[in-house]
Amino acid sequence: MPGHFDHYCVLGVAENASFEHIRAAYRDLARRNHPDRVSDPEERDLAAERMAMVNEAWRVLGDPVRREAYDLDRKPLNSAAAPPGGSSDDRVHGRRGDAFDDVIVSPAAGCALRVAPVALTVLLLLGILIATAVLGGGGEVPPRMDVGRCAKVASTVQVVPCTVDTPVIVGRGVTGTTCPVDAIAVVLPSRTEQVCLAPPGTPTP
Repeated sequence: MPGHFDHYCVLGVAENASFEHIRAAYRDLARRNHPDRVSDPEERDLAAERMAMVNEAWRVLGDPVRREAYDLDRKPLNSAAAPPGGSSDDRVHGRRGDAFDDVIVSPAAGCALRVAPVALTVLLLLGILIATAVLGGGGEVPPRMDVGRCAKVASTVQVVPCTVDTPVIVGRGVTGTTCPVDAIAVVLPSRTEQVCLAPPGTPTP
């Protein structure tokens, strides 16, 4: 599969999404992630990286011939990654084929959970599933989601003072980036950026 990112994940659409849906998702992300909308130099660099991913996803999925070839190329990966008892429909809608079968998440969140190496705990994972579903709409990347800070996961994700019970942010990058062992990815509102949350007390890089 070309590159390290799932184009459907980048645009936050299902694998069976219509052309109109894909185009609308691209236009929305292109508008919200355009570097010219960002004044901070560091954030501008991140926005440029996100924009490049969005443009590449649209270049492939917006062309019927390229999309067909891409879908054929990624089928072996999907088949190999499918959990026992899971179906292609489960993967399209971001349903986890395990103990969390009853939990539905957005396509972007589902992708992040598939690439995350290890879940933290049942409680934290459920909180993240709820948060990513809520954050799957519009909005900008929450400020101050810096490595070393702690985050509270409920109906939203917010930076809080570190305690013995709060997960630690151990990484931040574009959606699909592999998190450290024992950390799990949380997709941010931009849908093209994520933070990695690790258990309380985890040392940061």
